[in-house]
Amino acid sequence: MPGEARVTVESEQTPEPTAETTPTREESALQPTEETLLEPKRVIEAALFLANKPLSFAELALFAKCKVKEAGQIAGELAIEYVQRNSSLRILLDNSTAKLEVRPEFLARVAPLSRNVELSKKASRMLALIASKGGMLQAELKKFFRGEIYAYVRELKDHEYVTSEKRGLTRLLKPTKKFHENFQLAQG
Repeated sequence: MPGEARVTVESEQTPEPTAETTPTREESALQPTEETLLEPKRVIEAALFLANKPLSFAELALFAKCKVKEAGQIAGELAIEYVQRNSSLRILLDNSTAKLEVRPEFLARVAPLSRNVELSKKASRMLALIASKGGMLQAELKKFFRGEIYAYVRELKDHEYVTSEKRGLTRLLKPTKKFHENFQLAQG
């Protein structure tokens, strides 16, 4: 008919599989199946990864749709798996909670990726050392760092990542709660 517009609709056709688009047998084996997506162990691992805080076994059980006791057992199994594969991550467990975190020995290298980090490179390295030792004397920092350390210690204190208390002629520096929260580490 005159004046009538014609609309052409192109159907979306799936391209023929090629060697480049067809997954290999190994790649297919890595694809999650409906069964593995619902597996409580994988759900608990994902929950711990996203939480950035300790989760109770009861919370884990809700996510994984399992019993609280089973959630605790699964968290324990995951913790063992991380140790056995020498992972840079670890799962900390207590009587009723689990938490996934970066192992302290890897913290210095990845700390800049953590949220809310506003420290200079040297201050970040000092903080990693102080945290890995659970606290240390300010005078000991001179053994590890050349030059002016006091300005960097002041930076750490100003950002509330360390506390400082008098110990003889020096000061004891210890990581704070803010440090443990921002760098996702359990207080030790």
